[in-house]
Amino acid sequence: MRPAAVAVLVIIASLTVRGVEARPDWKSPLQHAGIRFISARELHSLLTSGTRLTLVDARDEIHFRRGHIPGAVSIPAEDRPLAFVDIARPKRLNHPERLPDDRNTLLVFYCGGPN
Repeated sequence: MRPAAVAVLVIIASLTVRGVEARPDWKSPLQHAGIRFISARELHSLLTSGTRLTLVDARDEIHFRRGHIPGAVSIPAEDRPLAFVDIARPKRLNHPERLPDDRNTLLVFYCGGPN
């Protein structure tokens, strides 16, 4: 293998390894802004307890049509990973008119995951 090709591979490998060990903390700033992350078990408890909430599927319409949690409404968010969300400019919802009129309604968003 030529020295230039080896150097490129070493640089790519070092960038990959560095990126893995130094993942930015994307969750804390969102929590500090008032966004609470819950588990599937917590969501199930909310749903079975009769808590008044609106369940929002933030995936794209295609994924929503393929399957969603019963009772959820489709309000796709911008397609940007949470790791790149800036609290000063959060993800935008594509159909905000689908949100409930009562601003005191608990909103629970779900998507395909944090990546």
